[in-house]
Amino acid sequence: GLTARQIVEKAREAAKRNGKGNAVFTFLRKARIEDLDSKGNIRKGYTKTYRAYTDGRDQELLSVDGKQASRRQIAREQARNHKQQRRYLARKTENGANRSENLVTKNADLFREKFTPVLAGVESVNARPAYVIQLRPNTDHKLKSKTINRFMNQFDAKLWVDKEEFHIARIDAKLKKPVTFLGGLVGAGNAINISVSEKRLASDTWVDEIVSANFDARMFWKTYKFRMKSESSNFESATSLDDENGTKPAENRRNQLF
Repeated sequence: GLTARQIVEKAREAAKRNGKGNAVFTFLRKARIEDLDSKGNIRKGYTKTYRAYTDGRDQELLSVDGKQASRRQIAREQARNHKQQRRYLARKTENGANRSENLVTKNADLFREKFTPVLAGVESVNARPAYVIQLRPNTDHKLKSKTINRFMNQFDAKLWVDKEEFHIARIDAKLKKPVTFLGGLVGAGNAINISVSEKRLASDTWVDEIVSANFDARMFWKTYKFRMKSESSNFESATSLDDENGTKPAENRRNQLF
């Protein structure tokens, strides 16, 4: 008896609870990123493996292309992550009521106005029933950024919302047709494809199990084309930050891996 908008509202509330339960897990996240040329051939690529957590801690770089990460690589990764957090999560202070929320929550109202949810049925995701929500762009609603607004008007997005806990179990989004700028003279966004599959570990504890993305764009005469795939595995309980010897779990896992 729930409407599509009611389901989406419950999903927004569930997103705020995610990772705040009593159970804490640690797992490995392996990401492969490939830079492609205009013909789709791989110009360069690398694989990074991280130790990640479900309680909001920064993920830790373990290896690059199968080799143990150096102190320099780890420091560089930490600096890059902090820079992205300041830029995309708009973190101003670590404490206080005015602390900015994460990117999804922070922009929830923006996208709620830009997209109209439509209930398309119920399907099974990882053996759990989920509402299928089609998000249709509201072309009458204008965003402040004309560029983002044009992209959003051409997005075909679909959500699968878990019927029991209302966490998002899957996301598929793609650009329906290329978006050009000044008739293609300045550039064009040719293709964007994003797919996210979530895994439930415990109540209010969901993590990205598989993430894949393809991006194809042109700015003036230069082509930007890459693809990425991230897979998570080796999920283990990590309810305590320290073990009996006072060693952090991440250090134990690093010693086991190398």
